[in-house]
Amino acid sequence: MSVLVVTGTSTEVGKTVVTAALAALAVERGTSVAVVKPAQTGVADGEPGDLAEVTRLSGCADTHELVRYPDPLSPAAAARRSGREPMDPARFYDLVLRLDRSHELVLVEGAGGLLVRFDEDGTTLADLARGLRAPVLVVAGPQLGTLNHTALTLEALAHRGVELSGVVVGSWPADPGLAERSNL
Repeated sequence: MSVLVVTGTSTEVGKTVVTAALAALAVERGTSVAVVKPAQTGVADGEPGDLAEVTRLSGCADTHELVRYPDPLSPAAAARRSGREPMDPARFYDLVLRLDRSHELVLVEGAGGLLVRFDEDGTTLADLARGLRAPVLVVAGPQLGTLNHTALTLEALAHRGVELSGVVVGSWPADPGLAERSNL
């Protein structure tokens, strides 16, 4: 299986840029790549979301967004608030497995962090990765507190039996302070 799940230690840590960088490397090498966003939140219908940024940065146009909600909340809370259906895990698996058969690499970009809920059953990105038997790349912010957030995310992966692919520090500031430099 050639699926890689990208998650973060929180929101706004650089998951989309890391996903785009991975997609760009694949495109540059001539690798067929698709990118899946199970749930996009905080973006209204018709507005460009994370996948538009992935396409802009990487040139990968084979992108798939399953559900979108306008409120910047967890997917489960945003679905409830909007009155729309939550992301359907069965539909997600069907899409990713179909793409995996026709592509050399499928990247899945989560929403928020590893344990953010996608539906009322409590399905998380960790559950989706485990169901796919796919490794997870963790994107961590550089700021104060990231060591704890990163350690908790790694422990959650290990506890759930999900393979860690690696950790990337994202959202690096133009002028890093002592905490950011030390956290590396």
